[in-house]
Amino acid sequence: MDTPRFSSALSALFLATGLGAAGFFVGNGISGRNAEHRTISVKGLSEKEVPASIAIWSLRYSASGNTIQEINGQLDGNTKAVVSFLKERGFDEKEIAVQPPSLNDLSLVPREKDVPPPPFRFTANQSVLLRTAKVDSIKSARAASSSLIASGVELSGDSEPNFIFNRLNEIKPGMIQEATKNARIAADQFARDSQASLGKLRHANQGWFQIENRDPATPEQKEVRVVVDVQYEVK
Repeated sequence: MDTPRFSSALSALFLATGLGAAGFFVGNGISGRNAEHRTISVKGLSEKEVPASIAIWSLRYSASGNTIQEINGQLDGNTKAVVSFLKERGFDEKEIAVQPPSLNDLSLVPREKDVPPPPFRFTANQSVLLRTAKVDSIKSARAASSSLIASGVELSGDSEPNFIFNRLNEIKPGMIQEATKNARIAADQFARDSQASLGKLRHANQGWFQIENRDPATPEQKEVRVVVDVQYEVK
């Protein structure tokens, strides 16, 4: 036997076997990567209309005068009138908080030489803050607040209630479930249209919950919305 020729043939055989094995593993690697890319990514939406659970109403009023005593007398009278009004509308004392006043001395404000001084030296602002779960009572109270103006309380124009929904945790699980279900329906339809079948869920991401007023006329009604991003395998 020609030993050198035999050794060369044996080396060639091992080389061919090694290349074949390498080709097998490379092929499976590409196949595996391609399989990983056979996915569908869709979004699922859930929307729910809910009533506000908390109302915050700051009733602001002002006073003017030439002495601190005069200012204090006006603010004290306005505060008592506002607190009495709220209690008459069915709100509890524990829901009402009187805020500290702010005082402006107009004599300290620079002005031109020919500009006359203001009619009053002092102006002051104060507010009564109402925080209540009696949301349905706020609208009727707001409509009746003109009686305060008629009694001499100078309410400022920005005394508008703010409505808040703070029970998100109560509805969050159901909304996520609905959004995920809607995403599954969309993914399943997309797979059927592509002549494929839907596989297991690979990835899911919950988006931010958005809470907005239903419309400008009914801020006490809220629209809650969430979008989820999900990814499914395709077979």
